[in-house]
Amino acid sequence: MKELKKSILKVGLIALFTISIIQVKAQSQELTLTRALEIALQNNLEYKTYQLKVEQHKAIMPSAFSIENMQFFYGQDKNNVAENGHPLNIIGIEQSFNFPTVYTSQYKVNKTAVSLSEKDLENRRLLLLKNVSKEYYEIGYLVNKEYYYKYLDTLYQSLTKEVARKHNENSATNLELLNVMAKHQQITLSINHLRHDISIAYRKLMLLMNDNTPVSIPRIEPAQLILSNQPLKTSPGVEYKKLETQMQTDLLKVEKNKLLPDITLSYYNGTNRFEESRNYPGYQIGISVPIFYWGQKSKINAGKIAVSVSKIEEENYLLNLKMRREELMSEMRKLRESLDYFVTTGKKLSNEIVQSAKEAYESQEIDLFQYVQSIENAITIEIEYLDWLTKFNNVVLELNYLEISV
Repeated sequence: MKELKKSILKVGLIALFTISIIQVKAQSQELTLTRALEIALQNNLEYKTYQLKVEQHKAIMPSAFSIENMQFFYGQDKNNVAENGHPLNIIGIEQSFNFPTVYTSQYKVNKTAVSLSEKDLENRRLLLLKNVSKEYYEIGYLVNKEYYYKYLDTLYQSLTKEVARKHNENSATNLELLNVMAKHQQITLSINHLRHDISIAYRKLMLLMNDNTPVSIPRIEPAQLILSNQPLKTSPGVEYKKLETQMQTDLLKVEKNKLLPDITLSYYNGTNRFEESRNYPGYQIGISVPIFYWGQKSKINAGKIAVSVSKIEEENYLLNLKMRREELMSEMRKLRESLDYFVTTGKKLSNEIVQSAKEAYESQEIDLFQYVQSIENAITIEIEYLDWLTKFNNVVLELNYLEISV
C-alpha cells in the first residue's frame, strides 16, 4: 500500500515534468506578446485599410485648388465692324475663379481630414494592440487552467484505479467508486472544454494577426498588468473629437467664403480675312456677386448648428469617458482586494495544504482519497486566483485603452 502511494506521487511529478519537456521542445515555435503585436501591425487587414485611408486623404488634398474648366469661344457680331468695313470674328478664352479664400479654406478642410484619418489610424492601432493583448493573455489564462486540470486528471486516474481495486476486494462501496468516476469524468469534460476554448482563442488571435503560421504560447506564471495613467484630455479619442469639431468649423468657413464674389477673366482677339485686316485684342475682368443668397445663408446657419452639436458631443464624450474610467477604477480596486487576499492568504494556504497532504499521505495518516481531495482543494484555490487575476487584467486593459473608444 505504501509503495502504491509513493508511485502516485511519482506519477504526478512525472506528469508535470513531461509537460515542461513538451514546452521546452516547442520553444522554436513559441510566440511572445511583442512578436504577436508586431505581426498584427504588419498583417492585419482592417488596420491596412485605415493606413490606405490616410494616403487617400493625403492624395486628395490638392483638390482644394480645383478650378473650373477654361472656356473657349468663337463668335461674330455684324455690329462689331473693323476699319476695313467688315465684321470681326472673335475668338477667345474665359476662366472663372472662386474668391482666393475659398481655396485656402477648402485646403484647410482637406488638411483637417488628413489629421482625422491619421488620428483614426492611431485609434485603430491601439485598438488592435488591445485586442491582440487580450487574446494573448486569454490563451495564457486557459493554458494555465488546463495545466491544473491535467494534474487533477492524473491524480483521479490513479484514484479511480485504487478505488476500483478496493471495490473488487469489497473494501470500497459501489457508491464510492461511482462518485470517484463521476468526478474524474467531470474533470475530463472540463479539460475538453478548455481545449476547445484554447482553440477558439488561438483562431481569434490568428485572425487579428492575419497569419496562419503554427505558433504556441508558453505557460508562464501569470502576473498583474500595470495601469498607465495617461490624462484623458490628451487621449487619442478626445483628440479625435476635437478634430471633428475643427472639421465642422473649417467647413463653416468654406460656406461663408462662398458668399464672396467669383472672379472671371477673359482674353479675346478680333479679326477678319479681308484686305487691310488687323488684330484687335482685348480682355475683360468681372466679378459675379450672389444676389439670391438665401440658399447659401441656410448652409451657413446649418454649419453653425453643426459646430455647436460637435462641441456638445465633444464635452459629452469626455464626461462619459470620465464616468467609465471611474467605474473601471472602482472595479479594479474591488478585484485588487480579492487578489491581495489570494496573494497574502490564499496562495499561502494552498502551499500549506499541498505540503501537509503530502506529509500525511507519506506517513499513512490519510488515504489516497483524502490526499487527492486535499490537492484538489489547493488547486481550486490556484484556479480561483487565476480567475480573479484574469478579471483584474482585463479591467486594466480596458483602462489602458479606454481613451480609444470613439
